[in-house]
Amino acid sequence: MVMSKKTIAAMLICLVVTMACVERAESLSDCAKQCMPVCLKEKGATIAVCGPACEKYCEQISGNSKLNTKP
Repeated sequence: MVMSKKTIAAMLICLVVTMACVERAESLSDCAKQCMPVCLKEKGATIAVCGPACEKYCEQISGNSKLNTKP
């Protein structure tokens, strides 16, 4: 069975998107991974929005926020 060029291109695009999603999931802290299910329950929430939001939340609750540092 010969695959068409469009089929091969579509498969490569899916592979790249999957790799990006896996890399993003692996880069989240444990705290942010626990936050994600709560964030994703909000109406209109996406993984792309919840990831950074959860990381910022975790920084704030851990006391490592840039807002807490004095110059």
